[in-house]
Amino acid sequence: MTADIDLRPIVGLLSNESEQVVEILTIGAIKKHRTLVDRAERMFQIAHAGCRDDDKEPSEAYLAYLDVTIEMHAQMSALTTLLDILGRTPKV
Repeated sequence: MTADIDLRPIVGLLSNESEQVVEILTIGAIKKHRTLVDRAERMFQIAHAGCRDDDKEPSEAYLAYLDVTIEMHAQMSALTTLLDILGRTPKV
């Protein structure tokens, strides 16, 4: 099931790396993901994304919220791939 979401370039890039290298990268990705989640939540609050009026131009804050949310989800795909390669969730 997770093979459908693995990012093959990452799998190939890390295919000959040690477990220690993959663990270090995975821990870094977990920390980065937490930061992106926090940013997305803050931007959501600032932009009041749920109250956007479709008749108006989108605000800069709303566009920033969408941008950071896209970045968060893209990074989550990389993190998921790293977790699959490592085969476990490391302590952070």
